Amino acid sequence: MSEQPVPAFKPYEGKAAHPWEQLAADRARCPIVHSPELDSVQVTSYEAVKEIGRNHEAFSCTYSAAWPLEEPVPEELQVFTLADPPRHTRQRRLIVRALSASRINRMRPFTERTVNDLIDGLAARGGSFDLVTDFASPVSETHISELLGIPEADREYVLRTALLPESTGLANTEGLASPELEAWSDYLRETVRTRRAAGPGADDLTTTLCFAEENGDRFAEREIGLLILGLIAGNASTGAAIGNLVRALEQHPDQKTAYLGDIDGLTETLVEEGLRYDGPILGLYRRTLKEAELPGGHVSRPGERIYFSLGAANHDPEIFDRPDELRLDRDRKELPASMAFGYGVHHCIGMNLGRLQAEVALSTLYRRLPGLRLRPGFTPEQVPGPMFRSWTSLEMVHDGPVLPRTDRA
Repeated sequence: MSEQPVPAFKPYEGKAAHPWEQLAADRARCPIVHSPELDSVQVTSYEAVKEIGRNHEAFSCTYSAAWPLEEPVPEELQVFTLADPPRHTRQRRLIVRALSASRINRMRPFTERTVNDLIDGLAARGGSFDLVTDFASPVSETHISELLGIPEADREYVLRTALLPESTGLANTEGLASPELEAWSDYLRETVRTRRAAGPGADDLTTTLCFAEENGDRFAEREIGLLILGLIAGNASTGAAIGNLVRALEQHPDQKTAYLGDIDGLTETLVEEGLRYDGPILGLYRRTLKEAELPGGHVSRPGERIYFSLGAANHDPEIFDRPDELRLDRDRKELPASMAFGYGVHHCIGMNLGRLQAEVALSTLYRRLPGLRLRPGFTPEQVPGPMFRSWTSLEMVHDGPVLPRTDRA
């Protein structure tokens, strides 16, 4: 029996700025193969990734989708991305209306005002800025704060604590044990109690979660706190997506020219194609609970740790023609859905909010800042690791006058 090839994809040892070539080589040699670097079975084909997302009975989230644990997280911490059906089904049913497309679309005037305010601030500073820290991250942070109704005085504390690795990953099975995280947990519990005592009149998402009910079933206090934590962490990927989309346009000058010539007509296409080309989540983990066969013939055994690459699936040439190119002329009606928001019961519940932010941010940025481009000579670097696609910095420059605001205010 011949030895399996060692994957070329190495997200810790000098992570490639664009790993598509490495992932393509791995897919061509063996789309399902053990990765010593990840200590997991690496999956890179679209159909196999789709099956993992679909088959929640075999492939469990409860060992953490962010990094593989040896034991499932305690039941009281199994909320949303850390939960399997039927627990996950109940939680999703209670929250899905609160994040509906119609509700999120009502935020469009706020989104337009926020983005234009940020660009006004950039204009006052001159002709250069860091897209990541000065624009993309503030867009996502402002939106999740507004959506959740986080008081202005608390926003820095809430966002900073919610994005700590031990908060977002719940990497230990003993719960939130550090003093800082215990204080955070107390803050969330007090927030829930205060909102419930005030009644259901407010329109923010935290209040909505406090009073969400179906057939007498409501969220427990701790569930709401963990949902808030997960929503903040998940929304942070929108900032990464905005940076990835701008960088993708910089790499494809012909597509950038086409976009600038028809911003109204191509923004939605740019966001969808850009998320396929370079979405903010590169890959996730599952643990196999029961024997299951994946497309390609691999039989996954109970206890096996699985790393499935959403980015690799979105670059599978069996599904997408010329997948390593950003192309705004693709007929999306003829294409399968990209894996940018995942697949199956765990597909991203915040995708409507993410799309809104990205569409308004990109269209406004390129309308108001003529000549916007990556600073000549600047080489961006990727955040290391197998989970995220995110640039640490994107130094941008722009020429000419800053054009007037585009919001409806």
